[in-house]
Amino acid sequence: MAVHGALERVLAADYLDALETWSVEQVRHARRECEQEESAVSYARRVLQGRLDLLRAELERRHEGGHDLSSVLADLPAILASEQYPSDPLQARAVSVDVPESAAVLEAEIDAIVDRAGLDELSGRNPNDLADLIDELAIYEGHLSALRRQLFERIDVLRDELVQRYKDGRASVGDLLGGQA
Repeated sequence: MAVHGALERVLAADYLDALETWSVEQVRHARRECEQEESAVSYARRVLQGRLDLLRAELERRHEGGHDLSSVLADLPAILASEQYPSDPLQARAVSVDVPESAAVLEAEIDAIVDRAGLDELSGRNPNDLADLIDELAIYEGHLSALRRQLFERIDVLRDELVQRYKDGRASVGDLLGGQA
């Protein structure tokens, strides 16, 4: 569960050191960079949650005595659309529809977990193996959630710094409009 590349850099303990000395453009660039990394982590987390939902549905089907995998396939739209993790609307963040390039590294880590379990023959997998895989993916989801929280903290600090600069005159709204204000 290592963190690599730009994500590692923006999550470094010293990333925001001397923030008050940065130019407005540096603050904006850092905020965009953190937002992009948050989008990558969010995308990977959504991919992981989809896989978890499918595995949980398969395990539930087995516990209920189902023998036909087609029931999971028939329920696929409902499984993937379910809101298993309701969130506080006040804590909601805008969801990006683009997939940042850095998401590929995180998605590869998820694929490595799933591929190790050999899900080619899902119906032939032992229920205990499926439960173990669900547990392993849930742990990785917790890791991704922690990364998102850290990124949101940085985004909030950077946003607050920009707001303060607009309030005290160190930044101008005209800069946002390309000097047209």
